[in-house]
Amino acid sequence: MLRTRLLSAAVFIPIAVSLMWLGGALYTAALMIALAACGWEFATLPLRPELRLNAFAIISGILALVSLQAFQLQALLLPTVSAILLGNLIVMIARYGAEDYAALRFGLNVAAALYIGGLGVHLLALRQLDHGNYWLILTVVSTGMGDVGAYFIGSWLGRHKLAPRLSPNKTWEGYFGGVALAMISGVLLSALFAPVVRLIDGALIGVLVGALAPLGDLGMSAFKRTAAIKDFSGIVPGHGGALDRFDTLLVGGTLGYYYIVLFALSTF
Repeated sequence: MLRTRLLSAAVFIPIAVSLMWLGGALYTAALMIALAACGWEFATLPLRPELRLNAFAIISGILALVSLQAFQLQALLLPTVSAILLGNLIVMIARYGAEDYAALRFGLNVAAALYIGGLGVHLLALRQLDHGNYWLILTVVSTGMGDVGAYFIGSWLGRHKLAPRLSPNKTWEGYFGGVALAMISGVLLSALFAPVVRLIDGALIGVLVGALAPLGDLGMSAFKRTAAIKDFSGIVPGHGGALDRFDTLLVGGTLGYYYIVLFALSTF
């Protein structure tokens, strides 16, 4: 299992870093495909038949939100959110209206589109900032290293359960190890990206994503627990599905973006 995880990482990490560094249409397309895969995995969760979701409604909502950022059409955000809500209302009435769980299916369809698309769009907004390649790589790598630290340190030293009902394997030791490794990654990358990225910003972004990005993992664990599955899919060998990889990135990317916009860039 560990060998498979490492081999997958050796293949996907250089590709991901190259795409983030280059940016442009290729990165945007890759991000949209990845987020659409996240939406598909969520829509196809093996829930009870009466709770099955609408993949088209979820994926179209995700892509609509990301497209606004890609084409700098943020002024159309409210009409787009309104279209997502009304479109799902029509789906509920037309397909689920006579069912007992119609309202729940409506809520899950809308929540999935807004959560994955609304948070995922920050991974594009980061790249569009001045020196966005630096900021995006800093945020994503620090978030990923937080995951790595939590996994290895938790496996080695973990004794005290973090959230036993949601994710039995996660421990407080792993959590704090992840925060520490995320901060170290932020510091090292800030040194590499100096003078654009200050040391204090690299450290604080590392701490921020290391401490709070795991909320995304725990949140998605709740859905996996409901569906009685370990991973959302198996498309990434040794790592599960796209949403298993993006659960922390969705939160980390959002937190990193607002820290950078509100604090790091405002000082220049």
